[in-house]
Amino acid sequence: MARPADPGTAAERNQGLALLERALDHLPDEQRAVFCLFELEGMTGDEVAESLEIPLGTAYSRLRLARAAFSAATAELRGRTP
Repeated sequence: MARPADPGTAAERNQGLALLERALDHLPDEQRAVFCLFELEGMTGDEVAESLEIPLGTAYSRLRLARAAFSAATAELRGRTP
C-alpha cells in the first residue's frame, strides 16, 4: 500500500508549481512555447523548431530570452530584485 505524502513536502511542491505557473504567465506566448517544450518537455532545439515551424536560430533566441524573463519573474515573485 502506498504511503501518503508528507504534508510539508506536498505543500512545498504545490508552492513550487504555483510559482512556475505565475512565472510562465510573465512570458510572451512565443517564448513560453519554446521554454515549455525545451525545459519542461525535454525536447531538443531541433525538435522545438520543427514542432513550432520556426528556424532553429529563432528557437534558440526565444529560449535565451525566455530563460532570462523566467529568471527575472521568479526572482520578482519571490520578492528579490531580478
